[in-house]
Amino acid sequence: MRWMPYLILAYVAVGLQAGAGEFLRIGDAKPDLVLLAVIFIAIHAPREAALLGCFGLGAIQDLVALNPLGLYALAYSLLGMFVVSTQEIVYRAHPLTHFSLGFSGGLITGMVVLVHGWIHGPRATITDVLACALYTAILAPFVLGLLNLTRRAFSFSPHRRRARAY
Repeated sequence: MRWMPYLILAYVAVGLQAGAGEFLRIGDAKPDLVLLAVIFIAIHAPREAALLGCFGLGAIQDLVALNPLGLYALAYSLLGMFVVSTQEIVYRAHPLTHFSLGFSGGLITGMVVLVHGWIHGPRATITDVLACALYTAILAPFVLGLLNLTRRAFSFSPHRRRARAY
């Protein structure tokens, strides 16, 4: 994976989240655009690069959004481990894959934030987490479809399938 396109993607995703996140809000639901970049990196990059990239996106989001340091880094790292484990069993370019990964990723990230809120004071509710996860999942096929057009710039290495012994 090339790191310069990764840094540009991180800059754009975090910038859009910080700048346009409130304008995209519908009720209590706000989309997580950085989460969609995490899914894109994790579904296409090799395992080690994907996990490092997911952690990096979370750390950048923590620094920019003034979250407790490590909150989103942990959440996006967990999401990265989940998505990397599904690389060989999902069709990466299918909109249903994007929707399901967006929804499950929103739930994983939301649960980490929710547990943190329970420990350090109430910050989010379960309905907020579900609404944000659903909103992010609805945007996922469109955003990830556009990001798939830029896949060549990242020069992801081809994934090799393991031979199955029957």
